[in-house]
Parts: sequence; C-alpha cells; structure tokens
Amino acid sequence: MDKDVTTITGIEQGRAKFAYDCVVKVKDNKKYKGHIKKIPSYIKTNGLGATMAFIYGKDDTYKKIYKHIEEWLKKDNKKLIDISGNKNMLNEIVGIGGQQYRAITIEVLAFINWLKRFADGLIEGEDTENG
Repeated sequence: MDKDVTTITGIEQGRAKFAYDCVVKVKDNKKYKGHIKKIPSYIKTNGLGATMAFIYGKDDTYKKIYKHIEEWLKKDNKKLIDISGNKNMLNEIVGIGGQQYRAITIEVLAFINWLKRFADGLIEGEDTENG
C-alpha cells in the first residue's frame, strides 16, 4: 500500500510542478485565468475531443492552454496516448475510444485542476473572458 500512496503522490507532484511552470510562463495573461476555469465544464458537457477541437481553433490564450495540455500528455509517465514526434494531439484523441479515451479525459481534468489552482494564485486581477 505504501508503494501505491508514493506513486499517487509522485504523480500529483509531477502534475503540480508541470502546471506551476506552465502558469508562471503566462502569469501576465489575465484571460488565461478565465479560460482555464471554463474548460472542465466544456469537457464534461461536450467530451474531450470536442473541447480540444474548440480550444485549438480559438484565440491565442486558448491555444496556449491546448499547448500546455499537449506538453503534459507528451511528458506524462503513464503514456496514455502516443503524441510523440509530429503526431497531432487532437487527431490522436479523436481516433481512440472507450477505456483509453476515458483515461485520457481523467488525466487531462486532473492536470487542468492544477492549472486552475495556480492561475487563481499567480494571476492577479479579475477573470476576463473574451471568447
């Protein structure tokens, strides 16, 4: 049991560290804070694939969030999806199904939860949303 707890703690710490580093890079972008808070409800309502397609086609702030998620999934030690090299995350997500799709969705939501926490703490000012 101790090994499981250590593994879970290590995974959470990895997510937290990576998310912190992502938010530090965009801490002057107040739109990020508003955008990141909306994404979990988009995923739960529309699914991961549709949400990733939506944010991929939006403004630069949404594209930055997309890139953060993509970078995390490339780095993720569980290797839930192969997006190495020139593979496109969106193409890979919409091409899978079932259990793997659910596992990736859970991982993305867990990572976004950390992004939200750090955006709340590091990005000053009101949440602003323009699309």
